[in-house]
Amino acid sequence: MNAKERVEWLNERDPLRQWSVGDDVFCLHCDGVFKAEDVACDHEGDPTCPLCNSSTPLDFAEIPWWREDLVKQRPDNYRMVNTWRVKPVQAIAGKPGHLPERGCE
Repeated sequence: MNAKERVEWLNERDPLRQWSVGDDVFCLHCDGVFKAEDVACDHEGDPTCPLCNSSTPLDFAEIPWWREDLVKQRPDNYRMVNTWRVKPVQAIAGKPGHLPERGCE
C-alpha cells in the first residue's frame, strides 16, 4: 500500500477520528509517535502502533494528552482543549520514535 492507501485503511478501522497523510499519531501504550501512513498491521490485520504492536486506533491521539509535562489543558468555549506546553513533538515519516523521557516530577 502507498501512503494514501494506508491512511484510508486506518480511517476505515478508526471509530474516533479521520487521519490524513502527514498527521502525527501518538500512542498511549508506549509514548510512541509516528506519521499516520506509518501505522502497522497486527497479526489479525488491524491497525496498531509500529513501535509496540499492541495498541489499537482507540489508543491513538492527535496530541499526547496524558503527558502533563508536554501538554496542558485550557478552557475554550465551555470545553477543555489540549495544547502543547513545549515545542510540539513531530514524527518523522518512515522513522517512528518515542516521546522524550519524562523529567523529574
